[in-house]
Amino acid sequence: MKEKILIIEDEIIIANNLKIQLESQNFSAEIATSPEIAIGLSQEIDFQLVLTDINLEHEIDGIHLISKLNLKPSIPVIFLTAYSNREIISRAGNEQPYAFLIKPFHNEQLFLTIKMALLHSKKKFIHNPEKIQSDIKLGKRELEIIKLLSQSKTSEEIAEELNISPLTVSTHRKNIFRKTASKNMIELISLAVENRWI
Repeated sequence: MKEKILIIEDEIIIANNLKIQLESQNFSAEIATSPEIAIGLSQEIDFQLVLTDINLEHEIDGIHLISKLNLKPSIPVIFLTAYSNREIISRAGNEQPYAFLIKPFHNEQLFLTIKMALLHSKKKFIHNPEKIQSDIKLGKRELEIIKLLSQSKTSEEIAEELNISPLTVSTHRKNIFRKTASKNMIELISLAVENRWI
């Protein structure tokens, strides 16, 4: 069954583009262009994830709207915003979102964030344990990098945050994938969740 995603975005062109992109990844998506529509849809449909713009041109913004939807704690929320000042981050943090995506963002970043959010919420591990050793040994730096990768950070962003070179990050990534026998990022993150590395 396809996971259902609620898109809350008052700019219809952006909303339609998000819907098309999500459906291309085999998700089911519904659009809400106003708080009223969002509330109505959330009462009618059992969504597995909510993707909302913070800066809605309505009486309430996306942060306030999430508090009104009365979502189940297991449903992850991803905030989209063109602004990332401390006040917005602080307010949004009170709703305990899974992630923030700063516009503009790449589709691959969006897809990865959504898939990881669903893995976290459903504890659905798709990694094949038969293909890995039960005693995977990862270093402190490798665990730090896995945590940052789970936040959809690029190698350049990780390098800057850890004060190391992008080449060093690339080497660590190769070693991480080799040690865990992960074929892709989704497998790696699902394994990280399973082993409580993140």
